[in-house]
Amino acid sequence: MEVEVLGNAMSLTSLLVLIALGCIVLLLLNDYWAHGYWKRRGVPFEPPLPIIANMRVFAKGVVEAFEVMQEKHGKVYGIYSFRTPVLVVGDPEMLRSITVKNFNSFHSRVDIPQAAGELRSMLSVMEGQRWKEVRNIVTPTFSAAKMKQMSNLINTNADTLVKYIGLKQEEKGRIECSEVFGSFVMDTIGSCAFGLNIDSQSNAGNPFVTNAKRAFKFDFQKPLFILGSLIPSLGRLMANFRISMLIPAEVLDFFNDVTKKTINLRKEAVAGSNFKRVDFLQLLLDAQKQETVDKAVDHVEEDDENDIHDDLDKHHDVHYHTKTLGKRAPLTDEEVFAQVLIFFTAGAETTTTLLGFIFYALSMNPDIQEKLINEVDEVTPSRDSVGYSSIATMPYLDQVVCETLRLYPPAGISNRMCNETFVHNGLMIEKGTQVFIPVYTIHRDPDYWPEPEKFDPDRFTKEAKAKQHPFAWQPFGAGPRNCIGMRFALMETKMAVVRTLQNYRFETCAETEIPPKFGRSGFLTPTNGVTLRAVPRTDKVA
Repeated sequence: MEVEVLGNAMSLTSLLVLIALGCIVLLLLNDYWAHGYWKRRGVPFEPPLPIIANMRVFAKGVVEAFEVMQEKHGKVYGIYSFRTPVLVVGDPEMLRSITVKNFNSFHSRVDIPQAAGELRSMLSVMEGQRWKEVRNIVTPTFSAAKMKQMSNLINTNADTLVKYIGLKQEEKGRIECSEVFGSFVMDTIGSCAFGLNIDSQSNAGNPFVTNAKRAFKFDFQKPLFILGSLIPSLGRLMANFRISMLIPAEVLDFFNDVTKKTINLRKEAVAGSNFKRVDFLQLLLDAQKQETVDKAVDHVEEDDENDIHDDLDKHHDVHYHTKTLGKRAPLTDEEVFAQVLIFFTAGAETTTTLLGFIFYALSMNPDIQEKLINEVDEVTPSRDSVGYSSIATMPYLDQVVCETLRLYPPAGISNRMCNETFVHNGLMIEKGTQVFIPVYTIHRDPDYWPEPEKFDPDRFTKEAKAKQHPFAWQPFGAGPRNCIGMRFALMETKMAVVRTLQNYRFETCAETEIPPKFGRSGFLTPTNGVTLRAVPRTDKVA
């Protein structure tokens, strides 16, 4: 009897082992078939490993990996995100076709299954008809006229920045750029997005500051995030249960609560009065109050000869007018919160990083720094403030910012999703194919940028830009799905640079990492920060 029971148990065990082995074999065969996608289509590709596909290639850093792969495979090639085929396009002319000429075939971004419900109402994540509607509603809030109105808020925070730099320099003999510029950006977004006085430069323990820092700590190599990418349905399920894979649920709750309280206070303040704040939240609330329209109207920017970024719009084909939408519902409360949140999360870390790299580049190139200081002094001889119109008359400032964005684009990669099968020069891109745009690699491609490692603002003179391929420079993306906050980010950056250079010159020091090392993600964040010496200017005011 015991022998019979033992035999049955062994038979059951053997059966389970065979089933398990069969499942593994089927999984590997399925994986093998999936990983043959690009070979069957005759597209150069990075050879994948079973299960993990091309993850090993990105282990040391995302942007560096794309540079290496382009050297091996050319400007257009295939990779695999686990079992999902991805087409990498580093050819600017093909990108013109994808992002502008044939936008309707690529109007979505790659889905992020790990995104919680609140995040799915962000403009950058939305899709289809509602994306078009919300984009059309939100676009006017970033017009030149609206940016001018917000410039006073930025100037106030820039004044505090100047004092904070002096304080940190005196205290430590050097400044950490992420600390001083991060506080400036935090205060600026707090006032321009939420209408709040954060004062992070003197109150680092402010709950707004601590929660914001947690919101910025994206780690795309966290095990949970990878699991959500490997099994999208599981990623969506975890997101529905608010299991943190991007922004922690309690951080989302904090900012949601702040937004709701601010909206309620705003409504109480405006009741029966002519009160009117000029900030992003108020502009969204104004848009929310607009009644449903029967016919969409193209949003055309107000004519402004001093629009400091109109040339960028035209040069990179970013204008977009949403036509014949029919009836359009106003923004929901969730959509208002989501747009404020993306204004905050997308703009804070990227602008902080950009400012750090600008002053790093100026420190490494004293002649360029001196030329920019001369322009600043000429336009603002009193050296005590800067206005929106003043920035419009500083072409060299624009060149320095553009060249920094070329060498150090805050987002090293971008993406699109193919929404309908499309053929480009004989290459068929099937519906559902992910398209990755290696921005960092394109920006350093010697085919478009001679001596690409050299910092040379003269690449962006009016004459030089006319000879550029417009899609070889796209730190804000291109076409209708470009970064809608581009105007604000550039205005904020330029005002901070001017106010800082009115008071300081910058030098490298013993703690400056040359060249800076980047983190492993697709964002160009310096791993060890950017440490510089701020030298107070002693030359006389004109």
